[in-house]
Amino acid sequence: MSVLVIGAADGLGHLVVRALRERDVPVAVLAGDLAGSPAGPGVRVVPGDLADPDSVRAGARGCESVFLASACRIECHNTAADAAADAGARLVKLSPWPAAVREDSPAPGARHHWISDRHLARRGLPYTILSPNYPMQELVRHYAPDVRRRGVLVDPAGGRGVGLVDESDVAEMAARVLTEPGHEGRTYAPTGPAAPSFGELAALLAELTGAPVAAEEPTGPELARWLAREHRPWEAELGALFGQFRAGAGQSVTDDVRRVTGHEPRPVADFLKANLHHFLPDSGG
Repeated sequence: MSVLVIGAADGLGHLVVRALRERDVPVAVLAGDLAGSPAGPGVRVVPGDLADPDSVRAGARGCESVFLASACRIECHNTAADAAADAGARLVKLSPWPAAVREDSPAPGARHHWISDRHLARRGLPYTILSPNYPMQELVRHYAPDVRRRGVLVDPAGGRGVGLVDESDVAEMAARVLTEPGHEGRTYAPTGPAAPSFGELAALLAELTGAPVAAEEPTGPELARWLAREHRPWEAELGALFGQFRAGAGQSVTDDVRRVTGHEPRPVADFLKANLHHFLPDSGG
């Protein structure tokens, strides 16, 4: 079996390629995804990108499965679904933030995922949707700088819990769903084992770093500035998502990681311990 991974340069896509190669599954990646993508034996580069339907069809040809992780336009999502259907391959599509993926979603990207998910269902191909909640890796990408500099963990969820999930668990799920039967027509919403509040995360970071860390809820202009600094160009998308979190939509916890992989999801405490160097106070700060 071989798998076409679309979005291989993305953080999660990169992990999916690695998880597939650990299972000795040959992987094809579009050339536009090559930068930052795992390379080496077993990884085939296909010239083209999602804006070129012919190249996507060429990449899918001969592949039993296609993995799609892309934040691009609906038309690009549909291109991948069409290419998988034409190749007789199954499609595993990433549609993140399960509470936001709906027809009336205030988050434009999540609404686009809802539309493209309906398209792949109409195509009649075997498909599975992975809809993970908020990745633990986002704590390193967007929250660690304020913890280091100011001892502040920004809380965009307004004190509500969030079912954080490790992207490595999601990648392992993807590798299994791409290569094992029995997942067709399913939607999985992987989370970690709990939905901690940012206040609880701040207390955990304070314990682990030995330095004061306080959760701080930004409002109005402060929130807009933080979103513009840490999430550009997706600040409108993330602002809408965090509005959903403040209403409690992100605090669900599922057992989907265990159901698919056979092991419990990684707790956020283990993730923070392994990545603690990102949160240690700046010297002299």
